[in-house]
Amino acid sequence: MPFILDYKRADRVPTVQVQEALTRKGYTPGPTDGRFGVQTMRAVVAFQTANGADPTGVVDEALFAQIVAVAPPPAATKPKPTKSTKSTPKAATEKTATKSGSTSGGSTATKGTKQ
Repeated sequence: MPFILDYKRADRVPTVQVQEALTRKGYTPGPTDGRFGVQTMRAVVAFQTANGADPTGVVDEALFAQIVAVAPPPAATKPKPTKSTKSTPKAATEKTATKSGSTSGGSTATKGTKQ
């Protein structure tokens, strides 16, 4: 018997795995309750559409493997920082120092000019 999860029949454990994986990947399958309901089916259809598969809403063995496959960690996919990224913290620090130095004096002067 082939492995299939769909709206009419689904095993609880693999359905939970699909729901958790879809949630991690940014889809909204509804509550992680092991029930293959309408929200889970819609999330499966969205996943299938985004990945170029026929949007049937049915999870077979191949689709199950694709959905629950673990993506590489985000650190591996981040682009290397550029010079402007490295200078941002320094610029932010200088701005903070300038702000804190002029906050009390600048506030008084500003209040004095407005009044």
